[in-house]
Amino acid sequence: MFIRKVTKTNPGSDRKYTEYRLVKSYRVGDKVRQRVILVMQDIALPKKLWPDLAKALEAMIQGQEVLFTDKVVQTEAKRWFRAYVSAHAKERVTIKAKEEADFEYVSISSIANYHPKTIGAEHIALSIYKELGFPRLFHELGFNAKQCNDAALSILGRMLEPGSEHATARWSRAQTGLDELLGTDFSKLSHNALYRITDQIYRHKEVIEQSLRDTECSIFNLSESIFLYDLTNTYLEGVAAGVSKARFGRSKEKRSDCRLLTLGLVIDELGFPKRTKVMEGSVSEITTLREMIGYLRSDADLYPATVVIDAGISSEENLKYLRECGYHYICVARNKAVSPEQIDEPQFQAVSNQGNTEIQTQVFRSDTESILYCRSTKMGLKESAMREKFCQRFEGELAKIIQTLQAKRGKRKYECIQERVIRLEERFKAVSSFYSIDISREGEKASALSFICERQADLEAKYSGSYCLRTSHLELSNDKIWSIYMMLNSVESAFRTLKSELHFRPVYHQKESRAEAHLFIAVLAYHIVNAIRHRLLEHGITYSWSTIRKMMRNHQLLLTCMQTSDGKTITILNTSEAEDSHKDIYKALNLSPNPVPKKVLKRKLV
Repeated sequence: MFIRKVTKTNPGSDRKYTEYRLVKSYRVGDKVRQRVILVMQDIALPKKLWPDLAKALEAMIQGQEVLFTDKVVQTEAKRWFRAYVSAHAKERVTIKAKEEADFEYVSISSIANYHPKTIGAEHIALSIYKELGFPRLFHELGFNAKQCNDAALSILGRMLEPGSEHATARWSRAQTGLDELLGTDFSKLSHNALYRITDQIYRHKEVIEQSLRDTECSIFNLSESIFLYDLTNTYLEGVAAGVSKARFGRSKEKRSDCRLLTLGLVIDELGFPKRTKVMEGSVSEITTLREMIGYLRSDADLYPATVVIDAGISSEENLKYLRECGYHYICVARNKAVSPEQIDEPQFQAVSNQGNTEIQTQVFRSDTESILYCRSTKMGLKESAMREKFCQRFEGELAKIIQTLQAKRGKRKYECIQERVIRLEERFKAVSSFYSIDISREGEKASALSFICERQADLEAKYSGSYCLRTSHLELSNDKIWSIYMMLNSVESAFRTLKSELHFRPVYHQKESRAEAHLFIAVLAYHIVNAIRHRLLEHGITYSWSTIRKMMRNHQLLLTCMQTSDGKTITILNTSEAEDSHKDIYKALNLSPNPVPKKVLKRKLV
C-alpha cells in the first residue's frame, strides 16, 4: 500500500482542495489495478514518513502486529485505522433477524473493540423526544431532514452532555451513539450548525410552547387546574453589550459582578412548563405576574384555575388582578395576617409535611379569603437559632463601637459613629429594626452608645417558625390549602434541574437572540426530563435526571472487529448487554434494552 496526494477542484468554482488516498495495488491477469482503501483529509506526519504510515496501516488492516515503527507513526496509524473501520462498518451490512449458529475460525489476538459510544441515556431521551412530538412539529415548521436531526442534537445534547455549542458538537462527533439512533452522521458536524438551528428553533418559540402544551395535556391527561409561577435569574459572562435585557441586579448565584437575565416560568402541578418569558435581569418580581397571566389568558377555553405564587409576587395589586381575571390564588402573606391573640391552640389541626414532620395549622375565613396560620416546630427551632446568631453578631458589632468610644485614641467624631451605626443597621436589617440605639453626644464627639431590644416579643414572633397562607378558596380544608401551596416546590425543583443539570448558567452568548435561545433550549430539554421522571415515578423510580444519566452511561454501542482464518474481517456493531439497573428503567419506559439492531459485516478487506 502507498499514500497518494490528489488535488481536486470543486464543481462550478476554481477553488482547489487536497485529499490523500491510501491505495492498494493488485494484479488481475497481466494487468495491475489500484484500489482506494481509504480517503484521508489530513495527515499529521511529514511526507517522508508516509511510507511507514502506509505499511503500519496495511499491517493493521491485515490483522498483523505493527513492528519496528516509530510511536508517532503508530499513533497516526491507529487514528486512520479507526476511521477505516468506521467507514467500512456501514457497507453491505447484514442485519441478523434472529440468533443462529454461525461459526468462524478467528484469531483471538485480532479481536478489538473500537469507538465505544454511549447509547443508554440517548435511547431514553430520544424515545420521549419523539413521544412529545418534536420530529413531527419541526417537520410541520418546514425543517428539512438535516435541520430536524440538528434540532434533536441541540435539545437532547443539552440533556445528555450539557455544554456550549462547541462542546456539544465535539461530543456528537466522538462520544455519543445518538447519530446511530437518528440514522444520520454527526462526524463532520460543526458548532456553527448548532448556532443556526437554535436560532431557527427560537424563531418558533410560541408555536413550539403551545404544541408541547397540547401534546403533554393529551399524553399525561393534565387537568391544568393549578399553575405555579416563579422567577429565577442567570448571569452572563463577558460585557454582554449586545444583550439589551442584561442588567445588574441581585444574583441568586452571588455573581454581582455580572449582568443578569431573568426567566419567568409557569408550570402545572406535575411540573410541565406552560409558558416562559425572558426578562430584564433587574426586573421586580411584583411587576412580572400580569404579563405571564396575560399569556395564559390568551389561550382558548381555560377554565378558572388556581395560581400559586410566593411572597415576593403576592402584592395586593397582583392578588386583585388575579381575582379580576377569574383565577383563584394561594400565596404566603407578606405580613402577619393573624395576631397572637387570635390563635386558639385547641383549634389547631396537624397536616403532614415532607420528612414525616407535622405542621400545626388553624384556618381563619372571611367573606373573600381564607387565612391558614401555619406553625412548624422544626422550623421554629431553626429560626430561633438564626435569630440568636443575628442578634449576637449585631450586638457584638455595637459592642465594638462602644469599645472605640471608651478607648483613649478612639475615633469618636459623632458623624463617624452615626455612620457606623447606620451601616450596621443596614447590614443586619433582619433584626436591627427591633432595637433602639441611642448615641450620646458632647459637642462634635460621641461620648457613649447604648442599645436595647425594645420589641423582643415581635422579634421572637418573626422567628417562631410560623407564617400565614392566603387563598381565595373559601371551601378548602387546612390540609388541601397546605398541599397545594407545597406544590410550589415543583418550581424550585424545575429551576434546580435547569441550573444544575441542563447548563442553564452561565450564558456566554453576546447577542440577545442567542442568549434567549440558549435559555429556551434548556426549557425544551426540561420538558423531556420532566416527562421521563414523571413516567419513572409511576413505577416507583425516583432518581434525578443526573443520576439516571450517570447510570446509563455504561450502556454503550461498540464496534468489534476480528480476523478470520480465510482472510476475511468480521465487523459487528452492537450494544453492550444491559445491566439490571438499565433494564428496570427501560421496562418502566416500555423500551427495548437493545436500541440498535445487531449489524454484522463479513468482507475481504483488500
